[in-house]
Amino acid sequence: MTDEVLERFNIKKKVFRIVTDNASSMIKAYKFGLSSDIENMEVDERNQFIIENDLMIENFEENFESDNLQMVNMSSSAFDENEDSPSVRLSCFAHTLQLCIRDGLKNVPYISKVLEKCQILGKCSNQSSKIADVLEEINKHISKMNITRWNSEYMLMKSILSIGKSDLDSIVKLMDNSVTFLNNDFTVLEEVVDTLEPFYDISIKCQSDTIVTVSIVVPAIVHCITHLLEIRKRLTFCTKLVEQLHISIDKRFSGIIHRLNLISVERNEPFNDPLYFMATILDPSFKFYWLRDLNLPINNENRLKQNIIQLIVDEISQDPFLASSKATPEAASTSSTTSKLKKKLFVYNAFDEKFNDTMVSDPVTEIDSYLNDPIRTRFSDYWSTSRLTSLKKLVKRIFSVQASSAPVERVFSHAGLILSSRRTNMSEQLFKDLVFLKVNQSLL
Repeated sequence: MTDEVLERFNIKKKVFRIVTDNASSMIKAYKFGLSSDIENMEVDERNQFIIENDLMIENFEENFESDNLQMVNMSSSAFDENEDSPSVRLSCFAHTLQLCIRDGLKNVPYISKVLEKCQILGKCSNQSSKIADVLEEINKHISKMNITRWNSEYMLMKSILSIGKSDLDSIVKLMDNSVTFLNNDFTVLEEVVDTLEPFYDISIKCQSDTIVTVSIVVPAIVHCITHLLEIRKRLTFCTKLVEQLHISIDKRFSGIIHRLNLISVERNEPFNDPLYFMATILDPSFKFYWLRDLNLPINNENRLKQNIIQLIVDEISQDPFLASSKATPEAASTSSTTSKLKKKLFVYNAFDEKFNDTMVSDPVTEIDSYLNDPIRTRFSDYWSTSRLTSLKKLVKRIFSVQASSAPVERVFSHAGLILSSRRTNMSEQLFKDLVFLKVNQSLL
């Protein structure tokens, strides 16, 4: 079916990557002659769930330092690719990350009992006008629970935690079958919310349809790993949650983990595509700044940097379209931003900005110039004015990929609402037009 659709629209040869969730039906649907990286991937259909349609996406920019790197030619490295062509199908990052959350929450002492209390309270709050009045009086609310969305569990626990113990004790007394939240229960809620907060923030950011997201994947995994290592030292009840999250990340993102550890990556490993590393480096917001969080020995850090650089050089060299580039006399713009003192997600310190005005066209020289360019602008602003022609062509190709299939799933969600039982007789063209207008209404 997929093969027929691509042939029908004459785009089969133009397909670079296809991003889907991990459902077995999706995996089978995209085995149509194009190579696939999930033949040996274990799929647990019980863990499949719906990605939320309505999400608040926060635009963000970061300040970074630039690193001066010495370019070297590498004959071999841990990043050597198989002779076979790279996979066309990629797993949805948001969906895989949320499967990790499901793995982490399984069979964890304390959490299941506290979550059950939260679910009972959440259900009663939606049915009791007395509880609703108390919540309105204290200007609080209890989020609704949806069994198919881990985010709803997180928001439920966070909303109850924000109420405070004294007010919560008053609320539960209004229940017909009241539950009691002990002091330890509040400690568990705090630990769960603190542990899962970065996962929630990342899952929201990576589902945006207005900014590039594929470059978020590697820094997000690094951030999650370092976060788990740091927070485990402060936990009392939820250490097993952290252990299971770490194990699940190592398993479901083994391709990325192995590259970070300079281990050879097998073709059938999940997230084995080097595209994720190339995209991260080619995003001015990230470059190599995220490596600092790993605290690698200097030799390992340099090896990892050179391996990723070599991936980009090889990608350009192997494609005549990317390699045949000439420098253009466009003027690049400069910008400045204030450095942020408080560490946030994907935010790093920056050096003072100095503009590199060298015109280059050789891929190695372009990469060196790019990595040492301290300009701080948004992704689109940077590359729209860039004179790094070889890299610019590669950027256009790589960043056609998004980290998540959620933006497309939202389109199908809109289509399902339009094609209702009351609108079964509309023409195909009218249906297409209505979906197009609904999805792009913000542009009207």
